Amino acid sequence: MIAGIRSSALARIFLVAGFGVVLSAMPSSAQKAGGSITVGLELDIPGFDVLRVGVYDTAALTASSALFDTLTTLDSNGKPQPELALSWQPSEDFKTWTFKLRPGVKFHDGTPFNAEAFKANFDRQKDPANKCRCAFYISNVNNVQAPEELTLVYNLNDPSVNFPSLVSYASQTNAVHSPTAWKARGDEYNRNPVGTGPYILKSWTAGDRMILEKNPDYWDKDKVYFDRITLKPLPDAQSRFASLQSGEVDLIWDDEFSADNIAKAQKEPKLAVHTYAGSGAAVYAMNTKTPPLDDVRVRQALVMALDRKKMSQAITNGLSRPASNPYGDGSWVKCKDDGALPEDLEKAKALIKDYGKPVEFKMLVTATPRGRTVGQVLQQLWKRAGVNMEIEQVDQATIPPRAFMKQFQITPWRIVDLADPDTQMYSNFKTGSPVALANYSNPELDKLLDHARNTADQAQRIDDYCAISRLINKEAIWFWTFQNTYYAISNAKVKGLPKMYSGVIDVSRAWKE
Repeated sequence: MIAGIRSSALARIFLVAGFGVVLSAMPSSAQKAGGSITVGLELDIPGFDVLRVGVYDTAALTASSALFDTLTTLDSNGKPQPELALSWQPSEDFKTWTFKLRPGVKFHDGTPFNAEAFKANFDRQKDPANKCRCAFYISNVNNVQAPEELTLVYNLNDPSVNFPSLVSYASQTNAVHSPTAWKARGDEYNRNPVGTGPYILKSWTAGDRMILEKNPDYWDKDKVYFDRITLKPLPDAQSRFASLQSGEVDLIWDDEFSADNIAKAQKEPKLAVHTYAGSGAAVYAMNTKTPPLDDVRVRQALVMALDRKKMSQAITNGLSRPASNPYGDGSWVKCKDDGALPEDLEKAKALIKDYGKPVEFKMLVTATPRGRTVGQVLQQLWKRAGVNMEIEQVDQATIPPRAFMKQFQITPWRIVDLADPDTQMYSNFKTGSPVALANYSNPELDKLLDHARNTADQAQRIDDYCAISRLINKEAIWFWTFQNTYYAISNAKVKGLPKMYSGVIDVSRAWKE
């Protein structure tokens, strides 16, 4: 939707991620309006007010995809298409993007959506007085202006040739809320969200269910089919799968750690497995300010003592794909040399010996069978190198705040699938970022991160990101275990699920046969 100018030049440099293959293709069956769908989520949703929650997790994103709209949406080829924005135009240097907005759109409370409403959302997140953890995710944006009712202008600090793809899913910084509603509700807004999306919040019982009902005034209501969406938190994977088998729910979130369930579902004609190989990876951050992880020899030894193939077999029956960098096969960043440390137990032992002191530390894991299994596998792998790791089990909802406050030695994390690596890499590794979990600062790394977002040349950006990978791998401040593959399992009658970009299960335009 770049209005007809410099098309050949843009075609050469416009970056679209190398999105993976989805095994469950969009069906050709006719859409059927009416009925309802019940979705089993892996977590309870803490809320939607970005000032309160900071970041939306995968469960919240399923709900936000129905409650909110975004400027753009990605099609099946990973290219941005109109949603709240009808068209967009970059400046010559790609530091300014002008969006023409869709007329006649209203929030669920009846107030109009326009450029001023969007600007109010951005300003609220960016305002230093609000101390939003989300602010660093939009640190590349200098300001947003609303010169006309339906004209929105993003002024960026650095070039971003792929910017329309980055505002395409209902994340904490992309979902558009009603300014009137958050001002009227105050603290209560967190559990009473108001967007422009195809569904409206009807009721919400914490720990039990959230009920969304079709928005009768939605601007694209002819492409919204279910009358009702029910979202139920079902944290235990086996209970979630049993609920699907019994018909209590129609669709569940899943991943490789439930490999047995995925295998069962693939053999069950009444069920369908949906999968998407994205960019990014499951990762672990090491707090480099806490002994013994303040010594690079210890960190390198922990990485070299890994055996990802054995881990995959033990944890996911071999389903997980080993990762050696933060980008993965689904990214357009392809590195001939990513600097991955070798899996070499003898070298790991030598580094620990050279360190000369006992190596003991704690690692956070979720207090779930899955979390304990991962912790125990890593514990045994590291024990072979003479390392004593203590497993600290915590509630899953506790991990993000512990990580943000640097109250950990090693914590699990994830680099999610995005169309461009800049947002996450800059946030995770730039000196001064509140989500730079490793507590690590390196001028060379900062320079590479700045340069990667300052050039519109794709080849140069790939060189920068591969250099970033080499430096991070060398310093072993984070380590990557498995590439991102996203799964959902549904009743075979559920149709119309789009690709799970960023791991989001979006049922807002699905239907049942």
